[in-house]
Amino acid sequence: MSRFFENLFEDYSDSKHADTELIDKDKVIQLVKNYVQTILVETKKNTYKLRDDLYVGDAGIAFMFWKLSQSSDLKDLFPCLEHASFFINRAKQIAHGKASDSRASIAFLCGNAGIAAVSAVISNELGKSEEVSRSVVDFQKGLKVCKSMSYDADEILVGRAGYLSGAYWLNQVLPTKPIHNELIKDVCSVLVARGREYSIKRKAPLPLMYEYHESDYLGAAHGLCSILHMLLESPWFIQSDGKFNNISKTKLGDIKKSVEYFADIQDADGNFPTRLFNSDKKLIHWCHGCSGAIYVLAKAFLILKDERYLKGCKKCADSIWRHGLLRKGPGICHGIAGSGYAFLLMYRLTGERKYLYRAAKFMEFLTSDTFLDGARTPDRPYSLYEGCAGTVCFLADLLNPQASYFPFMDVFSVKHNSE
Repeated sequence: MSRFFENLFEDYSDSKHADTELIDKDKVIQLVKNYVQTILVETKKNTYKLRDDLYVGDAGIAFMFWKLSQSSDLKDLFPCLEHASFFINRAKQIAHGKASDSRASIAFLCGNAGIAAVSAVISNELGKSEEVSRSVVDFQKGLKVCKSMSYDADEILVGRAGYLSGAYWLNQVLPTKPIHNELIKDVCSVLVARGREYSIKRKAPLPLMYEYHESDYLGAAHGLCSILHMLLESPWFIQSDGKFNNISKTKLGDIKKSVEYFADIQDADGNFPTRLFNSDKKLIHWCHGCSGAIYVLAKAFLILKDERYLKGCKKCADSIWRHGLLRKGPGICHGIAGSGYAFLLMYRLTGERKYLYRAAKFMEFLTSDTFLDGARTPDRPYSLYEGCAGTVCFLADLLNPQASYFPFMDVFSVKHNSE
């Protein structure tokens, strides 16, 4: 069976769609209501399998409610911050037993660092300044582990790249921008050093390469492209007089060459292999494939001003349009909302209406009999990355596409502390 449903939608054309309203606001709001009501009912049942983290646990649902609280169209549908507080507190209770675990302290999507970050942001919305401070301190516990070369994970789920994504998000959302530039650069330096070390060991054809579970993954969830993305987000790339004055020539050269290599292995269909070596497998997922790779290409275009990266983004988006109606469910990791987020990114990047149209069509497909009858049920159907909590975030962003971003991967916002 194919991994995706055939896309039978007519693509955008100016002659047919230039003057049409692309987003059916009432339909989006009703779909949000349906998903959220399901989440609230199902996660209170005794059969609900408790988990704490952002990826598939209660912290991710808390993030969804915080996201709703930021939407002028959706914030009054539910007591969003009340629900956010409930889910993040339940996550913290579950995670308490791992408080002394160094691996949990650094893990953002799958550990305590992500729970602490979301706790800080929700507490800030509720005006609980002492809890904000405690949660930021909890988040910062991961810094010591991040700066040790001996810690063996660099990717986005449990490694340094994920920790950096959390640091950038905290600096984006909290007015105090609590994670200072020098701390971020320290982590980035270790990330570069480890990439060089492994690349030499593996005899890789690019300066920076990384290992996860004994595999040379390239995708956003486990591999290279999200690591390079987080390096490009760093304070090293703050420009002064059109130059990057915060970064050495060797680090700059290694990052640029690695991004160039990654962009060059994009195939004619717009996709990427899942691994660097011995892989011809191609997936249209955020976790493995062009739905995740598009973010590093977009960031490279914005930072390095090279049109090849914009061209690569467009190839990704076209591939996602053809093959991105995924059977694995509605989620953002390997589901339809993850595909739809790529179109919202492209709409912000280019201003072209066809990308907003495509995002709207993927939203429409979520309500189709084809999807409802033929899609698989995720292992964690109410979660942020696998399930409908992430879909709700995508729907919320459809209502405000100029401010939309895939969770913790906003390529547009400035996220740095001036210190």
